Amino acid sequence: MARLFLIGWMMVLVYLSLSLQRVRFTAGRPASDHTRMDADGEVNDVNCSGVEMMLKLSASNNRKFKVHSRDYTRVEISEDVPFQAGDFNPCTELEGKTATIAFVTVNAKNYDGEIQSMEVDTRKKK
Repeated sequence: MARLFLIGWMMVLVYLSLSLQRVRFTAGRPASDHTRMDADGEVNDVNCSGVEMMLKLSASNNRKFKVHSRDYTRVEISEDVPFQAGDFNPCTELEGKTATIAFVTVNAKNYDGEIQSMEVDTRKKK
């Protein structure tokens, strides 16, 4: 009988221990307050390292955004010229162009968001 009581008591302690760890784990997570934003303006300071890309966008509402893509080959890039021949390389062709960039905001990074898609105006500036 004493063994049964001991085994039951140990099961209760294990259950409580696991419950406390789960509470501590979920309380340590930051709140998910990432927001999707669209900003349009002139692109500058395009820097690429392999397929990783960082750029600055001077938005039309006088805000400046620094956005990042871990792999720009996975970013949906559309151009204003339908049926254009050839591939658009953002690392070499995006500087100085006007674009609308959709990104998801991030916390605790040295940039404002992760690029989701971009629509580029490829016409020459006057």
